[in-house]
Amino acid sequence: MVQQNLLRFAGEFTIRVNNSLLQLRRGASPLPPAELLRWKIALGTATCSIVSGSNAVANLLDMTAMVTLIRMDVEGYWASKVFGDSAQPLLASARSGETEIWRLAGTVLTSDQQAEFRAGIDKWHRENPRPEDVVGARASGFAATVTANSGSKDERSGSLFGLLRLDPLSGLDPATREIAQSRLLAERALFVLQQMPQLLRWQMELLTINSTELPAVQQVVANSGKIADSVERFSKVAEQLPGQLRTEREEIIKAFSAQEKELTPLFAEIHQSLAAGTQMSASLNTTMGSFDALMKRFGVGEPPPPGPPAPPGEPFRIMDYAKTAAQLEVTARQLTEMIHTLDQTLGSPNLSKLSAQVGPVVEQAQAGGKAVVDYAFWRAVFLVAIMLAAALAYRFVSVRLASPARSNSKQS
Repeated sequence: MVQQNLLRFAGEFTIRVNNSLLQLRRGASPLPPAELLRWKIALGTATCSIVSGSNAVANLLDMTAMVTLIRMDVEGYWASKVFGDSAQPLLASARSGETEIWRLAGTVLTSDQQAEFRAGIDKWHRENPRPEDVVGARASGFAATVTANSGSKDERSGSLFGLLRLDPLSGLDPATREIAQSRLLAERALFVLQQMPQLLRWQMELLTINSTELPAVQQVVANSGKIADSVERFSKVAEQLPGQLRTEREEIIKAFSAQEKELTPLFAEIHQSLAAGTQMSASLNTTMGSFDALMKRFGVGEPPPPGPPAPPGEPFRIMDYAKTAAQLEVTARQLTEMIHTLDQTLGSPNLSKLSAQVGPVVEQAQAGGKAVVDYAFWRAVFLVAIMLAAALAYRFVSVRLASPARSNSKQS
């Protein structure tokens, strides 16, 4: 009966807590799927581990300790510091589960044993403050740890430690004992088999979520999304391609139809041009043949007729070329010396000296030239004056000579 009640309580408590976990919120955001799965997996694994033990009484006490500690941690940490009001359904489930499990524990524990067990749980909780492990840190054999920590190691039948070591089937005959143990084992195995598919499914979901959070997997997913978008765009283009090709073909046909009237005369002119070119090529071939015959008649381009052999030339004399080369060398040397002398003469220092020497001579030549010009000018003026005076004297003399002659004529 203890084991049956424990299995029934374990199934109901797990369902109530899992439903309460769905209502947890961090602020306005719901609990992430990965964290929610960790809570469910931890609770389910701990429950299966406890109820699958060989001692039903010890299993009941382990479950009592686990449920009590869950209520303590939810009330003291998760509801007040993490989830706030959203943890109230979880706290209510933990409290109702604690009430039910202590009622079941009361069927095998006396009041003193219950008080001793509660004191041991409180002491362990104070010494091991790990509220974040409220679901995952409890397993089979935890009641024995709590009892040993409380200092009660009396193995008498009335003590709590002795109750944990008590075999409830010790008074049965061997056959009945084996049958009872087989039946109890089958009940525990059936419960575990019922819970195992759900636990495995949660484990696979958690593994999938953790895998998708890996950077490489996220990159693959992103690339897959891009590939899907590209395939979708390609499919849309492929769907529109026949219509676009049909439209382009119709436009090309319309363009050819519109240009047909203009292209027909052009084709006729091209044909006439090709025919005229053919005729011109034939006429050119005939003309070239006639021109070649005419040139052949006049002997143009024909090889000259053979004549008498040319007289032998003078023999090659190497000494003449040597003398010419020597004279060219002497001439080149003289040119080089002349260029060197000219360069020295026109160099900046020599040119300055030459300018200093030539300057006074040029000024003297300018002064002499000016004097010569002045002298020639005054000589010309003097000559003009003499000629003018001679003309005046001649006129005066001619007038004088003409006056006696007129007087004599009048007297006659």
